[in-house]
Amino acid sequence: MTYVFRSTVTDPQGRGREFGECHAAQIKASVQAYRGLFERHARQSVDLLQLGEQALAQIEAFAPPLHAEILGMAAGAGLDARELGAINARTEILAYLGAQLRGECSTVVHLDPALPMPITVQTWDWYSQFAGQWLVWEIPHADGRLTTTVTEYGIVGKIGVNKGGLGVHFNILHHRADGQRIGVPVHVASRWMLDSQSDINDALQLLAATDFSASSVLTVVAAKGGESSAVSVELYPEGPAFVFPGADGLLVHTNHFLDPRAALGDTEWRVYPDTLLRHDTLTRRLANRRDLSASKIIAAMDSHLGSTGAVCCHPDPNSSADQYQTLVTVAIDVLAGTLQALPGGPCARSHR
Repeated sequence: MTYVFRSTVTDPQGRGREFGECHAAQIKASVQAYRGLFERHARQSVDLLQLGEQALAQIEAFAPPLHAEILGMAAGAGLDARELGAINARTEILAYLGAQLRGECSTVVHLDPALPMPITVQTWDWYSQFAGQWLVWEIPHADGRLTTTVTEYGIVGKIGVNKGGLGVHFNILHHRADGQRIGVPVHVASRWMLDSQSDINDALQLLAATDFSASSVLTVVAAKGGESSAVSVELYPEGPAFVFPGADGLLVHTNHFLDPRAALGDTEWRVYPDTLLRHDTLTRRLANRRDLSASKIIAAMDSHLGSTGAVCCHPDPNSSADQYQTLVTVAIDVLAGTLQALPGGPCARSHR
């Protein structure tokens, strides 16, 4: 069952405080889970407060309303704001610690000239211990705008959509230039783009001008006036790069860089080539099709080839190590400004 929380307060600090008061236990669990994850990767204790302080400084300079929201959330949950700064920068901190992470998530977007909106689906794969640590957060703004995001407790955003005709999917990437410092958190950038933009060109300019220290790809989708578009923005310290759908309207992204220049610094596929297998599987199943719908894409994503590295992945019950699991399958309706977050992987709802 998907849990949906709708904020009733529209000023950023008050909204954060309300969220923190309502979800204090879950936010504290997120902080503890990430503290443990950071220390396991670092193989030593980690100064979470110092790293979180660096993240908060970046967030305040980039998006002051989200900085205020995080301060309010920390106050509501009874936590040090630096702890929430750290988990909002979990991608950047893991890169800074030199964590050898396998990529996670597979995204599919299809543009059909006969349809007024993109068809979009992604899996969100993350460590299995976070299976109960996510929600859908609906965020009304004082001027009538609405942002909806699938995110983790204590983190301001991730996958999402707004009522202005923009949506975003989210996949982690890894580049040799990552982790030199703590830059603007990619999760904060995703949320701020949805909060502040309604035009795809303005959204791309915002991302291109942002100072990132760790890599991810935000696949931005847009629908307005009977037209649609999509572009995967590959964010990395030397970037960004922009990747567009093929001639058949299909855009598939997993966890390796597709832009040739960015790919020169890619560290993912040399260690975890499952990203290449997932990309190939989805491309072969979906290329040159004109009958696609969200349900048909989900059916195509019902693949367990590659076991724990598959499109639809499940942890090995015989292993006690940190393992990935497909936690959520998300379909975005950009035209309506809504999304469906379906617990579990595609195999839980595939009807092929």
